[in-house]
Amino acid sequence: MTPFAALCAEAAACTACPRMAGRARVLSAACGPVPARVMLVGEAPGRRGADRTGVPFSGDAAGRALDDLLSGAGLERARLFITNAVLCNPRDAAGRNAPPSAAELANCSGFLARQLAVADPAVVAPLGAVALAALGAIHPHGLALRDHAGTAHPWAGRLLLPLYHPSPRARAHRPLAMQRADFARLAAVAGP
Repeated sequence: MTPFAALCAEAAACTACPRMAGRARVLSAACGPVPARVMLVGEAPGRRGADRTGVPFSGDAAGRALDDLLSGAGLERARLFITNAVLCNPRDAAGRNAPPSAAELANCSGFLARQLAVADPAVVAPLGAVALAALGAIHPHGLALRDHAGTAHPWAGRLLLPLYHPSPRARAHRPLAMQRADFARLAAVAGP
């Protein structure tokens, strides 16, 4: 069994978070190639998307928006490793997507650190403030999404390039034209 296959099996068997009982553990070969030059890290699988499809950022509005941003920047999804700070979909009492708790982020931190080691990306792009903070818990960086979006910074022997989450709601904070420019910078930093 490869190190990545072992990590996927361990994640599939995880029972650390009571709120995640019965949820899909979204970590598999569908996340992308290992190793990969670029790794994108979201917050958590969405209930209408990755929790249902088993593929990060697929089957929902955020997935379609990400595909559009990647395509516009000339980035091929099949060449990227895409994951989340937590591997299961957190929901509120009404069954809606909810932010992961600090405990859930901490429980998944080891999985995220091991994904970084296995995927060994040269460039890591957190998609949103939660993903940026989760990466900062693994290796401190002192970056804030508002101040550092779309800019590359040395981090843990790699480059860290924070991006806004591709959800339509994020456009209130970072207009689509700016997000397109940020993804173009990611493509330039990632190289061929």
